[in-house]
Amino acid sequence: MDRLGSADTVLLEGFRLDRRAGCLYRLDTGGVATPIALGSRAFNLLCLLVEHNGELVSKDAIMNAVWPGRVVEEANLNVQISKLRQLLDQDREHGSCIRTISGCGYCFVGTVRRPDADAGFGPRPSSQSRTWRRPRLSIVVLPFTNLSDNREQQYFADGITEDVTTDLSRIPGMFVISRNTAFTYRNTPIDAKQIGLSRSH
Repeated sequence: MDRLGSADTVLLEGFRLDRRAGCLYRLDTGGVATPIALGSRAFNLLCLLVEHNGELVSKDAIMNAVWPGRVVEEANLNVQISKLRQLLDQDREHGSCIRTISGCGYCFVGTVRRPDADAGFGPRPSSQSRTWRRPRLSIVVLPFTNLSDNREQQYFADGITEDVTTDLSRIPGMFVISRNTAFTYRNTPIDAKQIGLSRSH
């Protein structure tokens, strides 16, 4: 079956979901796409729900797809659903785009469509009409270091990194480097200035 939501790129209500790039973008009224820092679990969950747009996706199916080969508590799923709702439902007037089917699972009920091939994602200024714009603020939240003697506490430090990244991504006009990219600098002997220069190229 050819599913609309299984396309590499689809448009949601005010967002663009790009599977190939592994990123969700917020679209403003001028068609400018701003990447959103979204954890891999939330991103995979969104892709699954969008692919089955309008259909019930059971909790078991979600667990198997988002946490393959792992036994996790249902609370983890509730946290990821909450994150997606806070992000996607900001400008919705009537209800959430993710509907809870009590005791069964979830259903994505938002609008899903393919982008027009010839229209692109919004107007682009001509070379004659382009004006100088102040560069967008770009920021990366580097992984926090676990200073305790208990190595098992690293998950707590990682959670802080992810939460701060997500909160900063909600600030309009700010470009936040993804959590996955930030974690590549964990335990790396490189200073913040060098990281800034490498990300600017």
